[in-house]
Amino acid sequence: MPFGTSVVVDVLRSSSTIIQALSNGARTVIPFSNIQNALRFRPSIPRRSSLLVGERNGITPRGFNYNISPFDMSKENVSGKIILYSSTNLTRVLGKLKRRNNTIIGGIVNAKATAEFLQSEDNDVTIIACGTLQGPTVEDLAGAGAIASSLLSEDLSDDALIAIGLYRNPSWRTLVKRGRITKRLLHLGFMRDVDFCLQPNTCHIVPGMRGSRIVNLTQRA
Repeated sequence: MPFGTSVVVDVLRSSSTIIQALSNGARTVIPFSNIQNALRFRPSIPRRSSLLVGERNGITPRGFNYNISPFDMSKENVSGKIILYSSTNLTRVLGKLKRRNNTIIGGIVNAKATAEFLQSEDNDVTIIACGTLQGPTVEDLAGAGAIASSLLSEDLSDDALIAIGLYRNPSWRTLVKRGRITKRLLHLGFMRDVDFCLQPNTCHIVPGMRGSRIVNLTQRA
């Protein structure tokens, strides 16, 4: 393959929320790095067919239907819907990637499925732990480690080895819960979301970019 695959990891909470939306029947997820662009786009599709899902620093933007809680991505809420999605970190990172069709979304909840998908593609892999504008976050490094540890590869970078070491630490969940993002979510009342996002390998879906949209790449025809 001429180009590698990028895996974008945003453990708290975008990866899990997008995975949950697609798992429960959402037609597609369209990412927007800018909230206003998402709001302007919505009138271009039937209102009953779409949902605005997003947050900025954990707060639901005005005019949006839901925050990015995976618990809001139920079948009753999202089945058959187009999700217009904007978040603080994941959509910012996606907006900077040039070869988006070679981009998938991974997390702790689908780490094994992501690794298996990557192995089937037989491609060079770059795992991007989103972090924030302020720097790396412990949960995204742990998520990168969860995926990397499932790859049957001897050719790993030092960064990958560090991430694997974190994830294989028996206290990795405790470390994540001491991190600044978890503390912020706890303050906002989203501790149940944190617990959900830290459950390894609960989902087999691998979301990926196709054009400007995120779809389920493991969906069978």
